[in-house]
Amino acid sequence: MSRLMNTDYPLTDDQISEYRRNGFIRLNDVVVGEELNAMRDAVASAVAEETRNDTRPFDTKGMYEQIFIQKVNLWERHESVRRFTLSARFANIAARLEGRPMRVWHDQALFKEPHKGAKTPWHQDAPYWPHDDRTHSTTIWLALKDATTENGCMTFIPETHKIEFKPVDLGTPDDLFEFAPQFKGVRGEVRELKAGSATFHNGLSFHYAGPNKSAAMREAYAVLYMPDGTTYIDEPHVLTNGADLKVGQKLDGARHPLVSTVGA
Repeated sequence: MSRLMNTDYPLTDDQISEYRRNGFIRLNDVVVGEELNAMRDAVASAVAEETRNDTRPFDTKGMYEQIFIQKVNLWERHESVRRFTLSARFANIAARLEGRPMRVWHDQALFKEPHKGAKTPWHQDAPYWPHDDRTHSTTIWLALKDATTENGCMTFIPETHKIEFKPVDLGTPDDLFEFAPQFKGVRGEVRELKAGSATFHNGLSFHYAGPNKSAAMREAYAVLYMPDGTTYIDEPHVLTNGADLKVGQKLDGARHPLVSTVGA
């Protein structure tokens, strides 16, 4: 296996400026060759294993489940995924874009089912998280296969990462633009991706993914990063429910490893 995942992506100062101005950026060929094949196989195999007993017809699933098959923290359960989630290649991009040392918040597979996978409504990510400071979180969203307008690639609204609203219930969503009328009617910027390319987006950037109208699964893999020093606030979240956390406690330790210090 190549050493690609431990080498730096050639990120330029202009790209960093673009990201900080708009709140998102597309980066081509972040993973290529044998490493892309290995990543796709690892994530797809993990999703297949965790869904093999789910035989429910699509129409009987809840509205949220009809948007995508979402599997969180695969790296903790699947050794084959672990090295990608903890890779320096991804983490160093995140740290340079945000100018902060970065910890893993979690990873996730986001697969849209063929012909049926519903649209992902406009939303921000960070308001869902029990974090005291949400302004410098970021996510790599990597296409394991080509992501297109036909199968549900990502679309973003520039400069929306400077405001924060309440979480949107993706199953029965509010209109995010009712809370941000200044962006109503602004044309979203579509970011199609070839396999192995990725977007990074700030946790407060407005984003959307269309339905999957194609005959194949849309396969995406994401790692969500938070700045080192992020502390807990008492809000419900699947990763912290039942955990013995106190308000103000740092989210660190083995579950949220420090993966890059280049932004220090």
